[in-house]
Amino acid sequence: MVHSAYDSFELLRDCPTRIDAVESYGSKLLLGCADATLRIYCPDSSGSDRSPPADHHAQSLELRKEPYVLERTVVGFSKKPLLSMEVLTSRELLLSLSESIAFHRLPNLETIAVITKAKGANVYSWDDRRGFLCFARQRRVCIFRHDGGRGFVEVKEYGVPDTVKSMSWCGENICLAIRKEYVILNATNGALSEVFPSGKIAPPLVISLPSGELLLGKVLYSFSGLFLSGIFLLMNLFSFNPMIC
Repeated sequence: MVHSAYDSFELLRDCPTRIDAVESYGSKLLLGCADATLRIYCPDSSGSDRSPPADHHAQSLELRKEPYVLERTVVGFSKKPLLSMEVLTSRELLLSLSESIAFHRLPNLETIAVITKAKGANVYSWDDRRGFLCFARQRRVCIFRHDGGRGFVEVKEYGVPDTVKSMSWCGENICLAIRKEYVILNATNGALSEVFPSGKIAPPLVISLPSGELLLGKVLYSFSGLFLSGIFLLMNLFSFNPMIC
């Protein structure tokens, strides 16, 4: 019997522009598009009710396996196309990375804060338990703390050897993918500790799990197919508990 890790269902098609970032908020889809708009889609069965969810029960709904229709388009949501975004459910905020990092209140999308120092950032990671944000730009890693209101306070800034390709909080420290290896950045003093190399072919990737563990991608080996052309990669995912870091 073959195990199916996931199934797929088409929620929408024919979006008028390229989709660069996707997130869900309750039963709704938030799409960051190449024209710097934010398009909000809702289930077709919602009928004429196109208002954003306003109570906790509505926000707890999950995505539905049915066609989605456009609810509204927020033109000029960002100056440049979004690179990524994340709904911070416990704080009712939408975090988005574009020209800089911005926070918007949900569901009305009121701008709460813009981290101007994050201009040029390419990756970020959010620690929801502590309200800590870290991001990387060029060869710098910056750490900010949410003060609970509209403000963010800068905590630390460290230099790193090269451009950070992926990052995630690892307990109170930060796991970074730099060059072709993984390192742990001590968020208190900036010291770097090597974890292991990621391999020479695929880019390194750090994925945070709901359990608090991290998945780190590593190419074990590559080989040319004997009868098929091309290069085949055997990928392995390493899981470790941040308590050991």
